[in-house]
Amino acid sequence: MDILNAVNISKQFAAHKALSSVSITVPENSIFGLLGPNGAGKTTFIRIINQIIAPDEGEIFLEGKKLVASDIEKIGYLPEERGLYKKMHVGEMALYLAQLKGMSRHDALMKLKFWFRKFDIEAWWNRKVEELSKGMQQKVQFLVTVIHEPRLLIFDEPFSGFDPINVNLLKEEIIELRRKGSTIIFSTHNMASVEELCDTISLINNSVGIIFISLIDKANLGS
Repeated sequence: MDILNAVNISKQFAAHKALSSVSITVPENSIFGLLGPNGAGKTTFIRIINQIIAPDEGEIFLEGKKLVASDIEKIGYLPEERGLYKKMHVGEMALYLAQLKGMSRHDALMKLKFWFRKFDIEAWWNRKVEELSKGMQQKVQFLVTVIHEPRLLIFDEPFSGFDPINVNLLKEEIIELRRKGSTIIFSTHNMASVEELCDTISLINNSVGIIFISLIDKANLGS
């Protein structure tokens, strides 16, 4: 079964054609790689899926039904441009963001405590976000993206700014999320990460030229 279908998505910004009749199909319970250079149109495409902007043409279907505003609670989105409330305490902010996704305060607190222990950041619960290093802030943003256990997760350049140890930590978590039933769209310009993690890959360049590569074909990517 496919969890997401995007059909002939086009988007124009003034004289710039960001997307031109782009279509993708994302299989359920998979890691789907959206690969392309910076400026290819990947982030515009992701913002359309999240209903941050609307397409000029085309439609998106989630679980076989046309995507509507209420479906956003089923999606977890980690944007490339990280954005946390710098003056808030880390735990308070994480609770706030979890509740925005429809979680009760009690459930959010229990799950956040689990993730804070897992990422070894318990000591930072009562510190302000601005006191955290960039890597620590990215850990917090990752966990508040996945905390409500959405059906579909979208990560836009999730390893940007991470050291190798934390990159491996996130890779392990992404694989574990897929194992537990999540579907993941992984957007990046890094071929190595896509080859390592993804089951299906789509290539996009200059707003067009989507090519699908299945798991059995990945060994041929470098040839």
